[in-house]
Amino acid sequence: MPDGREIVTLNNGARIVFDPMPGLRTAAVGVFLAAGARHEADEHSGLAHFLEHMAFKGAAGLSAQQIAEAVEARGGVINAATGYEMTNYFVRCLAPDAPDMLDLALSMVFAPDHPEGEIEREKGVVLQEMGEALDQPDDLVFELIQQACYPNHPLGRAILGEKDTLKALRRDDLFGFAEANYSPRRTVVSVAGAYDRDAIVRRAEHRLGARPARPDPVTQAPVAATSGVKSEVRKLEQCHLVLARPSASATSPDRFAARIFAEVLGGGMASRLFQEVREARGLAYTIDASCDQHSDCGRVSVYAGCDPDDAKDVCSLTADIWADLATKGPTQLELDRAKAVAAAQFAMAAEAPAARAGSAAYELLAFDRIISVEETLGHIGAVTVADVARVGAEMLAGAALASVVGPKAGLAAAEAFVSTS
Repeated sequence: MPDGREIVTLNNGARIVFDPMPGLRTAAVGVFLAAGARHEADEHSGLAHFLEHMAFKGAAGLSAQQIAEAVEARGGVINAATGYEMTNYFVRCLAPDAPDMLDLALSMVFAPDHPEGEIEREKGVVLQEMGEALDQPDDLVFELIQQACYPNHPLGRAILGEKDTLKALRRDDLFGFAEANYSPRRTVVSVAGAYDRDAIVRRAEHRLGARPARPDPVTQAPVAATSGVKSEVRKLEQCHLVLARPSASATSPDRFAARIFAEVLGGGMASRLFQEVREARGLAYTIDASCDQHSDCGRVSVYAGCDPDDAKDVCSLTADIWADLATKGPTQLELDRAKAVAAAQFAMAAEAPAARAGSAAYELLAFDRIISVEETLGHIGAVTVADVARVGAEMLAGAALASVVGPKAGLAAAEAFVSTS
């Protein structure tokens, strides 16, 4: 390929993407699966995340301690993450160790032991993780906005699941989810940095080559949300608020314009919200905007933490600034700044092995091809004032959504944002 990356496709459809980075002595090795919380049944909410936890508890005859020692004895670092649409197992290591580390990661995904005793013990760990998330209002408020944006849909559930569904999980459920979702076509091995290419291929063939091809499961897109508020009233010093509107998906041609909109709105210290709400008026210590995108839906959100007495003004100002940006579009200076930030962030990430490995795997799973850095930078550079205004107008035409954790004043402010937007 023009940028030096190479894709090797096994007979059953599993893919390996190689990204050599001259001058490095280390590698980033990952196993990426197009399966996550979105692919769970309602009664198994939290299963994908729990399966990730259990992968570390024993695989291919190695105990949890032996897995940890196998990585750390060579100075490596291993981790995993579960999202709504993707799960990954990831190792950073010295170049000579990359084949062994890949073999270990693949065994954790495709040859887990799932010891019965560890299942019940790890449920206790995840219950503590749930409790920690619920105790953090700035985490909980985003769980609530997810519910508001995607009601009665897997995207509206917490990735961690619910206490009752977690407690009900059984060993067969773990194997069943992997059997249904960890198919070869939905599996990408991604390696970036320095490595022995042929040894990587041999390890991948050994673990993946005999796996049978399977059709992809059918997923339903969420229905359009109706305006509303999700809240939890608590006695806190601050109101934690998220104000949101539906926007472009991760695969939409408008995905870059939506990200630029969020950057101009509240992406940094020069953004409209930061300058007006924090710098000019001192109404919030933290206020920022983000663009969250899934394969078939997305949203732009504003998060703010503020004094309850200021919540009404924060919501009102946010609504006005949002509407002005959506109606008139950004100034040319704002657009140029936002595009420069987006381009720089992407270019910086493209110089890190871990980010490169993750990006290549995502591109294959989402678009069925590798996208060069130059192509992405070209998309960012092509965004116009009119593009940003257009996606803003589409947001204004959609639902207004909000979530709040904290005193009742925040709830009233969020309700006003929804009703007047």
